[in-house]
Formats: sequence, C-alpha cells, structure tokens
Amino acid sequence: MKSNLRRYDTLVFFLFISPWIIGFSLFFLVPFGTSVFYAFTDARLPGAVDYNFVGLSNFVDMVGNPIFSKSLQNTAYFVIVGVPVVTAGMLLIALLLNMNVKGIALYRTFYYLPTLVPIVATVIIWRLVFNSEFGILNAGLSVLGIGKTDWMGSEGLIKPVIILLQVWISGSGVLIFLAALKNVPKHLYEAVLIDGANKVQSFFRVTLPMISPSILFVVIIQTMYNFQMFTEALLLTKGGPNYAAYTFVYNIYKSAFTDLKFSMAMTQSIFLFALISLVTFVLMKLSKRFVYYEGEK
Repeated sequence: MKSNLRRYDTLVFFLFISPWIIGFSLFFLVPFGTSVFYAFTDARLPGAVDYNFVGLSNFVDMVGNPIFSKSLQNTAYFVIVGVPVVTAGMLLIALLLNMNVKGIALYRTFYYLPTLVPIVATVIIWRLVFNSEFGILNAGLSVLGIGKTDWMGSEGLIKPVIILLQVWISGSGVLIFLAALKNVPKHLYEAVLIDGANKVQSFFRVTLPMISPSILFVVIIQTMYNFQMFTEALLLTKGGPNYAAYTFVYNIYKSAFTDLKFSMAMTQSIFLFALISLVTFVLMKLSKRFVYYEGEK
C-alpha cells in the first residue's frame, strides 16, 4: 500500500513539474547543445548545413584575438569594480529609504520608478544627460563656471558613466535590501546599544551580518548582469571610444551578426557560460565564511 502511494506521489510530482522540464529542455538544453556543437565547426550562419569540423581552432583564434582580450578586460572591470560600487550604492540608498521620516513612502516610490522604464529608454535618457555638446549635466556645470566634459567620448569616463547608470536603475536591489533591513530584529540593536556600541558599530555588528544573505543574492545577480552587459554598451557609444565600453556580450553580438562568424560567437558564449559558472561557484563557496543564516546552528 505504501509503495503504491509513493509511486502515485512520484507521478503527481513529475506531472506538476513537467511544464518546467519541457521548457528547460526546449529553451536551454537544446540551444546549449547546439551551441556546443557549432563551436567546433566553421559555420557562418545559424542552421547552416555547409560547414566543417575544425576542432579547437575556434578557441585558439578566440584567445589570440586582441578584441577578445579587450572585451574581457572591460567586462572584468564592470564585474570587479562595478559590482561592489553598485551593491554599495543600493545598500546606501536602502539605508536612506529605511529612515523614519515624513513622506518616506513617496521617496521610495519615486526611486523605484526608473526600474519600471525599459532599459533602452533609460539609456537614451542617459545619452541626453551626458551628451558632451548639449547634455543636461554639462549645462548645469556651465552655470557653475565648469567647462564642458566629454563624458561618453573619454576612455576613462565611459565606464563610470555606465556604472552610475546601473545605480540609477537599481530599484529592485534597493527593494531587496529595504526588505532585509525591515526584518532585522530590533532587540539586537537594543542589545548592542546597551553594550555601548554606537550606530556605526551596530551597523557592522548587527545590520551587515543579518542582511548578508540578501547581499550575497544581490552580488550574484549583479555579477551575472555585468558579465552579460550589452544594451548599455550598444546604445551609449557602440562599444567606444576606442573599445573602452566594448563588453564581452557585445563582442559576441558583433561576431554573430556583423562579422557573420556564428561558430566563433558560439565559442565565446560557451566561454562566458563557463566563466559565469566558475565565478558563481567561487562566490557560493566563499559565502560560507561571510554569510550568516539565522536558521543555522
């Protein structure tokens, strides 16, 4: 009787998750397997039947391409520098929005609004703000007697501009941090205050440990996003100036749809998938030292 009930439960379980299994197979496993297959060929177009197997030559050519190195360096910058800056910005804004002041709900709503705007529209607005000739920012600086700055034409400034854009659209991450801050038990703050800790010490001793799972989640999501950054690089400066904003996914896009090197694009995609998987694995392993889960013993 128990074995029949167990088989019934198993059947019901797989019946309910079958839509996910079908979707995962059709939209991930099949495309991924196709990408791996084409990475070892010289196919120029998706679905091509006239191709030859070239072994690892695509991977060798990829590593030897200077544009590949430049795009990887830019992407590494956005991950190594951009992720901590954006995460810290999210947390700082969440702390401000967590203050108990009059009209704070209205400020929270206003800050979340940019997240609802499509990223394409946001980037276009950003171009109007940072335009070197008629940009809103330069117009405001000119009132203060500061000369024009070529924000998007400078190799040293375009990356900070993109990172600032990410902070602007970080409403979802701020919302996650705000929810985590609301769930920190009040008695912990009272305990450290009794022990003589000030607000800064209570932040590092209570707030950060208690919201560390949320920090880990935001860091992983932001890391994946920055590894796959594309829209900002394409619409702001088309990867320029001088490849300064030429991200890895933008390089994949150019390989596939401009250079018509589909097999090379698949090779780069596999490399990116492996790189993201490795970085995520390392973050999860390191998190055991820094992330505190209240339910654990």
